[in-house]
Amino acid sequence: MKLKEKMKNNKHKKFDKKKLIGTISKKHIKNGSYTMVMSVIFIAVVVVLNMIVNAIPSKYSEIDISSQKLYSIGDDTKAMLKDLDKDVTIYQIAQSGSEDENITNLLKKYEDESKHIKVEQKDPVVNPKFVTEYTSDDLSANSLIVVCGDRNKVIDYNNIYESTMDYQTYSSQTTGFDGEGQITSAIGYVTSEDLPILYTLEGHGEKEMDSTIKEDIEKANMDIQSLNLLTEGSVPDDADCLFIDSPSTDISEDEKTAIIDYLENGGKAMIFSDYTTEDLPNFDAVLENYGVQREAGIVFEGDNQHYAMQMPYYLVPTINSTDASSETVSGGYYVLAPYAQGIKKMDDVRDTVTINSILTTSDQAYSKTDLNSDT
Repeated sequence: MKLKEKMKNNKHKKFDKKKLIGTISKKHIKNGSYTMVMSVIFIAVVVVLNMIVNAIPSKYSEIDISSQKLYSIGDDTKAMLKDLDKDVTIYQIAQSGSEDENITNLLKKYEDESKHIKVEQKDPVVNPKFVTEYTSDDLSANSLIVVCGDRNKVIDYNNIYESTMDYQTYSSQTTGFDGEGQITSAIGYVTSEDLPILYTLEGHGEKEMDSTIKEDIEKANMDIQSLNLLTEGSVPDDADCLFIDSPSTDISEDEKTAIIDYLENGGKAMIFSDYTTEDLPNFDAVLENYGVQREAGIVFEGDNQHYAMQMPYYLVPTINSTDASSETVSGGYYVLAPYAQGIKKMDDVRDTVTINSILTTSDQAYSKTDLNSDT
């Protein structure tokens, strides 16, 4: 989809000079002189107006008429820029005349909102070694480098425009523009002294973090580090969150104790589980300490309104409105959950624990433990 249609050049008709001969009189000359004086005055007024308009910040002189508000920045970004107290320079890496207009206009908005934001263009042909000061990667044209003091963050052009693959034509199609999200995140990163740390548990056949989830976490300016509890012995004191993604083998007794100790002392965790035939008693003990149990098998849906593609294990669950899912509910989105494992609330839950169900099946759903059975 084109973001902006190119204007067509008008074709000017040529005047026949012969038709003008003999038609000029003194009156015309007099009127022509008057017109010339007025033209000079008009041109002078236009020049002065242009000087005034160019001096006005773009947020006042430009109106964003793009369908996706590509040039606009939101209230959260404006609030962050208002509180900014460190100088930040944003370099746009592009050859002269090849600047991406969407990115250039958006950068003007940032520069207008804060005196601490400075935007510079760096031509890689004129300054071939400039990019190597910040990264060894080959950057695409119109990529950005955000710098504050000794900290910097590179925003590749391919991350600014969101795209999807059309498997019918095997071509990539642009579906969105994430300029504000990437730039605001980078400013927050380079101006932050201490980033929150997310530790990912390893050593038990855990799943590798999905690239999309990893990008979202890093975009939120969280530092992702691996954690081996067998060698560390405990969750580090600087942990802001513990990430446990579907272990395929059980954690040890000592690891179970370390995780529960961390959580009972105010720690936070994101814990995921996938179907497995392995027994995981220590992993289950961590979940049961907070009132939930894993169901054996894979969930099948008996209501055809709650599964997709005529596959009863490709669930389309009901999304309940919680703090974690309110935006999904209000946006009218669906969540697809293939090969899902059921999570059940225990009967005996202590008063200090609150459990919210985010995704639920219909009453006709069941858990199938023997996947080779036809019944």
